[in-house]
Amino acid sequence: MTTTLFEQTLTLAQQLTAPEQARLIGALAEKLAAQPITPPATSVSSVPVAWTRLFVFSDELRATYPEANPAARLDADHREREAILQGHQRPDDVHA
Repeated sequence: MTTTLFEQTLTLAQQLTAPEQARLIGALAEKLAAQPITPPATSVSSVPVAWTRLFVFSDELRATYPEANPAARLDADHREREAILQGHQRPDDVHA
């Protein structure tokens, strides 16, 4: 993506309302979370061993715990807060 295209996309995203921006971020996060992380397309010798190990660990973690999807958790939290704000659900009493 060119810098100009990125800046245009960012400008358009900033014109969205806060809920629309949150929805966009959630959609992008879900898409990224579903993709395996791979090292950059440079030669393997130029990627430090620690980064390679991190990428491998991240892929293993995603495969082992697919329910640990931060985008899905954010979306569920958002729905729960909306229900509470609209009076459809009582918040959990954390002091009970």
